[in-house]
Amino acid sequence: MTPLIGFIMLPIYTQYLSPDEYAIMTTVQTLVGMLEVFIILSLKSALTRFYYDFLEDLKKQKEYLGSIFMFVFLFSTVLSLISLFLYKPIGSLLFNSIPIKPYYFYLIILAWISGLFSLPMALYRAQEKAGTFVSANVIKAFFTMLLTGYLIVGEGMGAESALLSQITISFIVTAIVYIFQLKNIKLNWNKTFIKESLLFSLPMIPHVASGWIISSSDRVILEKFISLDNLGVYSLAAQVSMVLAIFYTSVNNAFVPRYTRLRKEGQETDGNKLLKVFLMVILIFGLVSIPISMFAVRVITSEEYYGAIILLPALLIGHMIKGFYYMPVAKLVYAKKTGAIARSSTIAAVVNIIINFVVIPYIGVYGAIVSTIMAELVRYLLISRASRIYSSVNSFASKI
Repeated sequence: MTPLIGFIMLPIYTQYLSPDEYAIMTTVQTLVGMLEVFIILSLKSALTRFYYDFLEDLKKQKEYLGSIFMFVFLFSTVLSLISLFLYKPIGSLLFNSIPIKPYYFYLIILAWISGLFSLPMALYRAQEKAGTFVSANVIKAFFTMLLTGYLIVGEGMGAESALLSQITISFIVTAIVYIFQLKNIKLNWNKTFIKESLLFSLPMIPHVASGWIISSSDRVILEKFISLDNLGVYSLAAQVSMVLAIFYTSVNNAFVPRYTRLRKEGQETDGNKLLKVFLMVILIFGLVSIPISMFAVRVITSEEYYGAIILLPALLIGHMIKGFYYMPVAKLVYAKKTGAIARSSTIAAVVNIIINFVVIPYIGVYGAIVSTIMAELVRYLLISRASRIYSSVNSFASKI
């Protein structure tokens, strides 16, 4: 929903925000996603795993949830306060052209609220309450768009509008969600529960962070080497190309359970047919999206943003490579070989950062595009190799 807000609001953003204002807004929003991971130490992943360990003991389950919620609230609040206190050194490190005041403060507050919001939402996922999960996100997105539109068009608040809207609406929705989840939680401080969850979640941070690095860190690095106007144009192209990424992710979310079920039922041939169908979906929709997205930018944006049109094909190719990556990942997830997935993502993230810092100072936004494509390609090649090795070993074992 968050990326879709940016896309749906593009006509308003590009009509009422200059490219530099758009760059400020999207760069801060990009950093929120990264900071959120560290603010809650990826404990939402632990919650969705350990929740099922207490299905037979609801009292213990409530105590477990209470311990995690208490720890996350205290840790995230203390870390956020320390970050606000150290706004000068940290803000100078993160921002070059973007004013530290007020945008660094928006960043920390929004990351704190987003982190707290993600925890009860993870619990809804574990409880398989899809309707509530979707409703909360849709309501949050809808009212954020309304308030953002009012602040931009009615009040002329510029780049601050979207950030203030997200902080306000997210805070209200988060408070409501916590109220509804209180019946499932018993406030508690069980050190064993917290320790076990941290041992599970902390190793997940590099994997989660690597995904953010590959897809979003380029904008943070670009801010230090190019003008905000050029960054705004690039951010627009990245925002539009994200529609294809969202589509691929949605298809993958439906594809993986079906593929896993077929393999579990011994229907490997049908599973391989499904892989071929997914491959065709990636190719067809990826190629079709290139002319459509280029036309859409020309129709829905102002002339200041037309430079994004020539950037779109390469960005979309990067997303197509990521789409191919999902296929060998499905095989490894079925085999529970997740270590290879983490390693490939981490190596690709390192490649992405190195190329960004080496190339961006010379060729600007094109360096960011090159780094993204190269990182996705490295990740795909590594994961494909791991998948082939597993398939060969598995085939050999079955023959024996």
